[in-house]
Amino acid sequence: MASINNADPPRKPDVARTSEYHTEAFTLSNGCPIDDPFNSDKVVQKNGNALYMSQLLQDLQLIDQLSHFNRERIPERLGHAKGTGAHGYFEVTNDEIAKYTCADFLQKKGNDKEANRTPLFVRFSTTAGFRGSADTVRDARGFCFKLYTDEGNLDWVFFHPGVFTFWDPGKIVTSNHVTKKCPASGMSDPNMYFEFLNNHPEAFNSFVRIQSDDGTPKSYSDITIRSLNTYTLVKDDKNHFFVRVELRPLKTQTPFRVAEAVEMAGKDPDFHSRALWEQIAEGNAETAKYQEELDDVKEILKERISDRHRQRLMADKERLEKAIESYDWPAWGVFAHIVKPEEVASFPVNIFDASKVFPADKGTWVEMGKIVLNRNPRNYFAEVEQSAFSPANFVPGWDMSPDPILQARLFAYGDTQRHRLGPNADQLPVNRPKRVWCPTRRDGPHSTFNYEDIPHYLSKPLNTAAAPGTRTFKSFVGNYWDEKAPIKTERSVNEWDTLEDQLKQPWEYYANDLNGAPPQGDQDATYADKARKHNITYKQWAFVWNTALRLSTVREDLRNATYDKFRIMDKKWNKNRTANQNLGDLIHDVTEELVNNNKKKSKATGTKSRAPAPEVAPSLTTVGNAYDSVSTGNNSAGYGQRR
Repeated sequence: MASINNADPPRKPDVARTSEYHTEAFTLSNGCPIDDPFNSDKVVQKNGNALYMSQLLQDLQLIDQLSHFNRERIPERLGHAKGTGAHGYFEVTNDEIAKYTCADFLQKKGNDKEANRTPLFVRFSTTAGFRGSADTVRDARGFCFKLYTDEGNLDWVFFHPGVFTFWDPGKIVTSNHVTKKCPASGMSDPNMYFEFLNNHPEAFNSFVRIQSDDGTPKSYSDITIRSLNTYTLVKDDKNHFFVRVELRPLKTQTPFRVAEAVEMAGKDPDFHSRALWEQIAEGNAETAKYQEELDDVKEILKERISDRHRQRLMADKERLEKAIESYDWPAWGVFAHIVKPEEVASFPVNIFDASKVFPADKGTWVEMGKIVLNRNPRNYFAEVEQSAFSPANFVPGWDMSPDPILQARLFAYGDTQRHRLGPNADQLPVNRPKRVWCPTRRDGPHSTFNYEDIPHYLSKPLNTAAAPGTRTFKSFVGNYWDEKAPIKTERSVNEWDTLEDQLKQPWEYYANDLNGAPPQGDQDATYADKARKHNITYKQWAFVWNTALRLSTVREDLRNATYDKFRIMDKKWNKNRTANQNLGDLIHDVTEELVNNNKKKSKATGTKSRAPAPEVAPSLTTVGNAYDSVSTGNNSAGYGQRR
């Protein structure tokens, strides 16, 4: 029977290298060979040294090339436009995770490594920048994993840092817009972001993490990756458990300091992408040499040789197999942070709030496995640019949860891919599951397989059911609601009772996670001196300095609002207030010194200060209408004058 499955090669051949299915002869798009792809047909008249030429429209080669060239670009991603990708595998390494889910790829199958491995494709990216932006900018980062399981494709759409800017999806569009270009000037404007930040203080939990040196990592393979959202693990008996996932790098490096990140952005905008590519390429070359030696050893072992020689060869075989297996690829340990349903009500935070982290000492940690990246894409556009990820791609045993940000992403991700790539994006090789059968999905642009003469309707619905014993996807969200508690529909204005509650986790990150220093050899002497002077740690000073650099370019009213948030944070949560200066006051002093220095330099050189003028950004204080404060008068920017 006709199908779109990979198991049907006569009808749908696997993708091969270009060199494997084309000769070197250049052709038109219809396959017709041509003798000269570099020169076009013209009518020519020579007049001395001058050539009068007129291009012929009948030159099909030129028209064919130009018409396709005009359509080469597809819409770039609205978020996470700049990215890189790689192939690899997930390997389940622990039996314990099977206690919480029936997902087949998480059931350990003895010690057979191949049976325990699931192939995957990843795409790593920055968040706010456009396709040509630099890798090393201070930014959140996206980490998408497409696991080609036997039960369907499972997409993990994860994040760094491990918290979202807010928990209400009604803020998604505005939060994206404030990180893009100002619509009046077409330039970056930090005022937009800081006005949003101060009107939505829950965003400080993400902000403090990005403003630390963790916001400028040295490579993608150094980063601790988190699921951001809460998911649900489901058992065959319908028992369920809530989970967030954490990927811990097997090797880490000290992050870039801000000056190093800025310098690298100028030297090599593709630094992170290049580092990942080269690490994998070097591994492929190295392990290929080991494999060649191993193949030679295996051939010799087939011959009649002495016992002593055989013993030496067996030792060589074991050494080479170990070298291949344990090669230093980019790799992460994968861990599940599980919360049982009976623990939800008393858990310290709302587990469905993507703007909050789970306390590490609460819930249950379970090792799931590891992720290893060991092959580069053959073609960037075909695999990385056309890869399409969606949190809605679930498999039996892995389900959604009542997380509002996740539920908004279930629609938004698939819809943006349909806009970028068309309704048949799932048929592209990089997105195609191992098996799919859905003959009612027909036609549309770029349909590479259309189920031939199979009916496009269901005449016998009962015959479409899976075979007995097959696990199928079924949403269990309805089972999560507490039947005793009232349910109401509301449009929340304030998700937390007090401002202090919103600022608790940002303070805990500053006080605890940044309470230390990198290895001595990676330290900057100036940072160390400043930290001692202000009686804070090295990492805390890096955060203060990074924040001051960014704040020094925004309006005075926004700077003051930001200082006040940190003052409130410190006053409420600082347990060691007598030992050091209030954090808000410290950031104020460092920032205002930078502002004054910028003014002095501007005055000395006769140039304008780098800090933007008050009228360049619209006021976001009126959340219902971000453009309420746009002036109708004749101001110099023509936009966003404050009233």
